Amino acid sequence: MKIVLQNRPNYRRSIAGDSIQLIKTEEYLIKTGVNATIDNSPQADLAAYDVVHLFNLIPVVETYQFYLNARQQNKKIVLSTIYWDPVEFFEVVHQPENFGDWWQSTLPMRREILNGTALILPNSVAELEMLKNSFGALPPAVVIPNAADRDFAFAKPDRFVNKYRWRDFLLTVGRICRRKNQISLIKVAKQLKLPLVIIGPVNDTQYYQECRRESAGHKVLYIDTLTPTELASAYAAAKVHALVSWYDTPGLVSLEAALAGCAIVTTDRGPTREYFDDQAFYCEPGDVASIAKAVNSAWKAGRNAHLKEKVLRDYTWEKVASITKEAYQMIL
Repeated sequence: MKIVLQNRPNYRRSIAGDSIQLIKTEEYLIKTGVNATIDNSPQADLAAYDVVHLFNLIPVVETYQFYLNARQQNKKIVLSTIYWDPVEFFEVVHQPENFGDWWQSTLPMRREILNGTALILPNSVAELEMLKNSFGALPPAVVIPNAADRDFAFAKPDRFVNKYRWRDFLLTVGRICRRKNQISLIKVAKQLKLPLVIIGPVNDTQYYQECRRESAGHKVLYIDTLTPTELASAYAAAKVHALVSWYDTPGLVSLEAALAGCAIVTTDRGPTREYFDDQAFYCEPGDVASIAKAVNSAWKAGRNAHLKEKVLRDYTWEKVASITKEAYQMIL
């Protein structure tokens, strides 16, 4: 079985959740014995491959180019949709110029990709329902959850503590941008008088400056992207990880932090309850009081061994790769 995995060409320069999902899917498929290769060229020669596995239906223009190339070469296509309707976020929080026009003009591309795909792999039942609501009839689907590397379960705080002299803090990991909503978390950290560590690259310079102004006078540490080992140590040193974004599916960092033992605060948007059940604290991203209540409850509850066990059992890349391999076999 020979599989080619394709996602936006800048998946390594602009690391996001879809980048990690792509990279880890390749890595762990290979461990199951699948011949899997990433190729981010929209003009790739696909003759040698049995299946073309595409990723991400939201930034659809690039995905559409991969799709057309695969169709022209009569290849079976599998799609990890990584989809959540972003309209609420853009209407309530941040409306880029001409976004509405762009979203409407690109919907036919999404429908065409779905119509021509042999199998879709949403990350949750909630995502599958969202796709049905948005596009109606769909191809066959296998729900394949997002995952985390089990190495996070064995993380130790020493490396982070020795370097930064911080321990037992509120942590958030993710690109600094309006969708991730760090500024609301800063307000909550100030209100509750909790030290806050923000880890992630700047995705929106203007928003980053707003965050810096909001955090003035409070104990907030900004750190750019860390290596996986350094990040694992940061999770282990933290007490609570909060991802208060406008939507996430469910947020790979929440799974990683849970594996490292953190108490988890997460947005109530997206499929988060499907993953974390009653083992996390949920908040309304547009309501600072809701975020504060969730963070305060998580802080009092402390680190969560039960959630760590749940993620280790249900949401590791080994398990995801095994289910993905079975999905390929279904269409072959």
